[in-house]
Amino acid sequence: MLMVEPLERPLSSYIHTQFVTADENSSIAEAVKILQPKNVEIILVTSSLNGEYVGIVTDSDILEKVVMKGEDSDLISLKSIMSSPIITLPSSSTVRQAIQLMRVHKIKHLAVTDSTNNDEGKKIIGTVTQQYLAEIIRIAVIEKTFRSYRKIIREHYKPIFANVSIILQFSGLLMVVPALLGTILGEWQSSIGIYLAFVGMSLTGYIMNTLGEKSPLNLKQSSIVVVLSFVLLSLFGSLPYMYINPFWDGIDFFSLFASSFLESTSGFTTTGLSTIIHPENLPESFSFYRSYTLWVGGLSFVYLVMALYYPETKLAGMRHLLGGGILRFKQLLSTISVIFAIYTAILILLFIIFGNINILDSISLSFGTLSSGGFVPTSTILNSVNSSTLIIIMGGMIIAALPFAFHFGIFSKEIEATKEIKEILVFIILITICIVLFLFIESSFSKNEWLSSVFHVISASTTTGFQFIDLSHISTSGKILLIVLMLIGGTAFSTAGGIKIARIILIFHKLINYKQNTTTFHDKNHNHNNSQPTFISSTAIQFRKRIKPFYKSNYKAKKLQKNNDTLSMSMVFLDKYKYHILSDKAFREAVFVVVLFILFTMITAICVYYLNINTKNINFINVIFETASTISNTGLSAGITTMHLDSFSKLILSFNMIMGRFEIIAILYIFISKLRV
Repeated sequence: MLMVEPLERPLSSYIHTQFVTADENSSIAEAVKILQPKNVEIILVTSSLNGEYVGIVTDSDILEKVVMKGEDSDLISLKSIMSSPIITLPSSSTVRQAIQLMRVHKIKHLAVTDSTNNDEGKKIIGTVTQQYLAEIIRIAVIEKTFRSYRKIIREHYKPIFANVSIILQFSGLLMVVPALLGTILGEWQSSIGIYLAFVGMSLTGYIMNTLGEKSPLNLKQSSIVVVLSFVLLSLFGSLPYMYINPFWDGIDFFSLFASSFLESTSGFTTTGLSTIIHPENLPESFSFYRSYTLWVGGLSFVYLVMALYYPETKLAGMRHLLGGGILRFKQLLSTISVIFAIYTAILILLFIIFGNINILDSISLSFGTLSSGGFVPTSTILNSVNSSTLIIIMGGMIIAALPFAFHFGIFSKEIEATKEIKEILVFIILITICIVLFLFIESSFSKNEWLSSVFHVISASTTTGFQFIDLSHISTSGKILLIVLMLIGGTAFSTAGGIKIARIILIFHKLINYKQNTTTFHDKNHNHNNSQPTFISSTAIQFRKRIKPFYKSNYKAKKLQKNNDTLSMSMVFLDKYKYHILSDKAFREAVFVVVLFILFTMITAICVYYLNINTKNINFINVIFETASTISNTGLSAGITTMHLDSFSKLILSFNMIMGRFEIIAILYIFISKLRV
């Protein structure tokens, strides 16, 4: 429907139908008494002879011609101050015509007649004012200006609001579990803090739901939904930390927020990096809450919630971001809700039986293990003496870093688990090689505590981040090895973070094929150029000698042309193969992700280093270790992330965690349209 310009709209839409009439001989005092109860500005003056309209008096006329001059209102009649003759316009006229007429006659009020009445004396049905029409035009212009923006919001952002609202309300509901635990245990400070997160998520979700509109998402919208969801979850998840303040007394608000946001982000992104040295001093329910956020964020509940509201065919954009492998929604739901629940129950029992750990700490430790998190309920729960606990955790960490499809294949006949075996074998071989290398590099450290070394290598490669030794004391070579392991990460579509083994395999596979094709072509070309007949007759030799003076120059020219043609064919072939590789979206994105991980690791490391350059014992390789750990969602620390780290540095590391949770490229999808093609 086309919108009519405001100046061309009919005058009938803007008529004030409430007005008063008075006889021309009435006094001003009498007229004012009529005006006040009606709350109108205009008096239509009628003739005392025939009752027809003969003029108009406004409140401005009374003010200027009577009050300001000090005249007695009882002695002045309407006839003496009215504007006459009365100017009228049919109701079918346009706003433009009304404004033009008022401008010509230098008036601010206009009487409107009934255009459907064909009688000679047309009936006045109302009035319009210049001020009111000007206001209407101003509003219309503003509406026209912002109409396109409203369309953009309706089409592009309302679906985002609707979907984020679902996630917030769902996650708010999940927060009831640790809040109720705190209530049962009588830990009121902890439960109140968690209830604040519940209220914040639920209320914001409700507000966004009223503003939103449920509809399918494209890739850009999906990217915004998942990134915004984790930012908001981290913000609301920081409220319990801010309420309890597990950091230090007298902390300023900004430092409290930065520290709380770091802890919360570390939980929901399954990074597990923490500045809290002694978590055993926290209330039990709050310690459970920290591990619970790892579980919630680690098992891709965002994807599950989205899938509950949309058909699978419309979740291509979300699946592209969060993975999905070969699992359909029901299979994924079975894997996460059933299979991982079984794993969790098994781990809890093993910790209780073999680790002598109480049930609540066993639950928290199981959450941290299977979500590839890294929060621990107590600072002494991991040590080289309790080898049985370390072995159980190592097994759990490796299980969590394997693809969901593999787990589903083990328990179901619908999918063969062997389909994921190539990536898993590469992952296991990589861990094994790096364990040997780390034991060799840190030979003096690993001599008596080899199990500790194996544990931390597995912790780095699975991006779980469990740690009980001071990694700032290991050699630079050892740190670099762990950095590489953290950045590579675990297998695709698992709870592990990092670049992922599948991408590394893809890149090597493409490059090896490229090299083999290039080598094969050059070998064929070389053999073709060097091939000569094995027998030449004497007649042919004599003939060649006779024509040699004439043939020599022409032969060289042809040979040169032939070689040039061969070289051109070679270049064309290689260029086409290079183009084929670079046009492969999967290969291009894999390389892009690797570059982005390395690039953001270095950029954020430089920022953190210079923000803390005056800090005692600051070491650049340790800073790189820290930024690599956060962007890969690992959580291992070389001693940089402490309570007294610069607040801006904490926000940078938090930003890294969110970026890494969606492998960086998801955020770039929001801003770079070419990547979404």
